Amino acid sequence: MNFIKRGLLGITRKKGKSLILLAVIFILGNLISGAISIQQATDNVESTIKERLGTAASIELDYEALEAMDDSEMNDFEISNIDIALIKQIGELSYVKYYDYSMSTHLGSESIESYQGEEMEEEEIIWEGPSMDFMLKGINYAPVIDFEEQKGKLVDGRVFTTDEVENGSAVAIISNKLAEKNNLHVGDTFTLNNEVYEYSESSGEEELIASRDVVLEIIGLFEPQSAKEDKGESSSSGMIDFMDIDYQNTVYVPNEVVSSEDRYSWEEYAKVDDSFAIMLEEEEDLDYYQPTFFLNNQDDTEAFKEEVSPLLPELYIVVNASDQYENIAAPIESMSTISGYVLLVAVIATVLIIGLVVLLFLRDRKRELGIYLSLGERRSRVVGQILIEVMIIGLIGITLSLFSGNFLAQGVSDTMLQADHDQFQEDTIYFNDFDIDLTTDDVLESYQVKLDANYIIMFYVVGLLTILVSTVIPLTYIVRLNPKKIMM
Repeated sequence: MNFIKRGLLGITRKKGKSLILLAVIFILGNLISGAISIQQATDNVESTIKERLGTAASIELDYEALEAMDDSEMNDFEISNIDIALIKQIGELSYVKYYDYSMSTHLGSESIESYQGEEMEEEEIIWEGPSMDFMLKGINYAPVIDFEEQKGKLVDGRVFTTDEVENGSAVAIISNKLAEKNNLHVGDTFTLNNEVYEYSESSGEEELIASRDVVLEIIGLFEPQSAKEDKGESSSSGMIDFMDIDYQNTVYVPNEVVSSEDRYSWEEYAKVDDSFAIMLEEEEDLDYYQPTFFLNNQDDTEAFKEEVSPLLPELYIVVNASDQYENIAAPIESMSTISGYVLLVAVIATVLIIGLVVLLFLRDRKRELGIYLSLGERRSRVVGQILIEVMIIGLIGITLSLFSGNFLAQGVSDTMLQADHDQFQEDTIYFNDFDIDLTTDDVLESYQVKLDANYIIMFYVVGLLTILVSTVIPLTYIVRLNPKKIMM
């Protein structure tokens, strides 16, 4: 009789043993299925969140290394600024899609009012002097990277030209709400005040020592494109409103406009402070630029960091937006670690338990197998018969556990995620240098256990290989059988 046919008959002829093996494979398959489901769900969360964090990278001081210095090291160490030449050198690397470097300062105004949010619109706000609520944000990348990366959207007018950026033209892009509050339009001009103060020990107050007007022409209006806009009311809306107010009062200008106002402030302050005047004479350049590089894709992150790090001055490091993932994904990372251990234990347990069950069944069938061998059947065909029996039952068992394991994974992971989430403040928002706000809730919302093609393929590969290995090991018993001794 054909050994394949014998294998099929062996399944139906010994129904009790086949059902026992099926039950064992089904139970262990649920563990493997659940672990793989959770693993794939956590991997999907990581890719989704890192994609949302973006490909931005920046350069900043390693503050942990600074804090680790003792007093003598700190006194001898001189912090170097990142100069424009180095920023441009890094920006020309193949990993970089585009980049910018920016200066910023805060100014006030006596002629226009700052935007303070929708709730404050009906309340009368009385300021004593300039509010200093307007952040002058310098740019070197004329199309404005914040618009390219959809932090903001130009709704009227235009962005800067290259000539305006290079010449430091007195032009600006402001928010649409700030324009509406002050009845401003594209083509209008508005005035900010650059005021310099000195602390008076006699009066104990800041006294005005110099001021000048900064007149800017509006060339464009923008609106913020917050990630929270489509999510409805959030428990952390208060913090989000604060961020929105700050951005609504941002005024984009060429870097040279900011630099000019900083130099004016320093020169005026140097007139009343001799020590500051000496420092100003000794320092060739006090301009500080914050560089931001946007990479082509997430895969370039590590390669970019490795290539840039040797170019940086001492104690400067590369910081990526995706570095923030580890801070906000603690529940997911915990889940991934646990599921990894469960998968490993499930595979080992499957090999041992199924191997033991198959071995016991083979010992009960010792006489049957001895007859096959004594009749001249090749050992390989007898091994093939047993493999067919076990693998068919295994295929049925893991197919059943494919769905039940996925269902159980959803319930278990929901419980574990909630337990981990309770350890964090629900309203916590994590901010980084790239103005990206994410909450632990955002991470949990991205976690979904799905029955997709990748999961099914992965489960069948792992499940069938595990069953195959657990079957092959006890099959050495057949190879060692001596049919003469069995039949005596």
